[in-house]
Amino acid sequence: QEVDIVVAPCRGFQSAESTLAEFVDQVLPVVTFAISEPQLSPSDQAELREIKQKFSLPIFFLRIPEAGSELSSPKNPPKDNKSPLHLQLLDLEYLSPSSPCGCGIPGSSMLVEQLEKLRLLSSFSRQVLQQHLVEAATRLSEVHGRCLNIFINQAFDMQRDLQITPKRLEYTRRKENELYESLMGIANRKQEEMKEMIVDTLGNMKEELLEDAASMEFRDIIIPESGEPVSSKDIKRCIQQIQELIISRLNQAVANKLISSVDYLRESFVGTLERCLKSLEESWEG
Repeated sequence: QEVDIVVAPCRGFQSAESTLAEFVDQVLPVVTFAISEPQLSPSDQAELREIKQKFSLPIFFLRIPEAGSELSSPKNPPKDNKSPLHLQLLDLEYLSPSSPCGCGIPGSSMLVEQLEKLRLLSSFSRQVLQQHLVEAATRLSEVHGRCLNIFINQAFDMQRDLQITPKRLEYTRRKENELYESLMGIANRKQEEMKEMIVDTLGNMKEELLEDAASMEFRDIIIPESGEPVSSKDIKRCIQQIQELIISRLNQAVANKLISSVDYLRESFVGTLERCLKSLEESWEG
């Protein structure tokens, strides 16, 4: 079914290997090589070497007598008496030494020197097609094997992840608690240091703050020059403005100290984070 017979042009026009190269990638070739002489010519041998080197295809060799003549070899030649043509094909490694004609050996070439054995072309074609079928099945089996290996490895990896992931989560949770406790300890220590720093600054600025408070001008409050007492509402407003003055001056005084302290606090936090991450990476190798 769907068989095309291609006759290679004469060598002066196009070589046989060039003709094969045009078809070998699109079809399953069954190659026959007809010979009318008792042995291969040098050009025949060179052509067969080129075909073997480029394609490594089995070939059905057929010895054809010249018109009006018969083959010189007898109908039943001795088994051990190999023809010159057979010896040449052995030398070219087309035939197998273990078989007189290469018959019955899958993947090997075949030599027929009697026309009545031309029927062997049918079995040769079956062997060639069977060889292609075996190669295709082997490649398909290899693909199936690789797919199964992928599925098996994925299943093992998934099972391993199911076993290890809870342990990793527990380890990470423990490290998270350690990190939180460490950072809270740093924050508490720095908070106490900040309180002490503000109290010390306030103590050092006490005299200066008292002078500023005594000389300050109150806003929206009228204080009688005769020394008459003012209302309790005005006194509260005065106290509020004095508090705002103290807080403002205190903020200016401790600003630089707080900035340096916060920088140190940030460096402490970053250092703790880096040590925790490094510990995680070393424990689980990334």
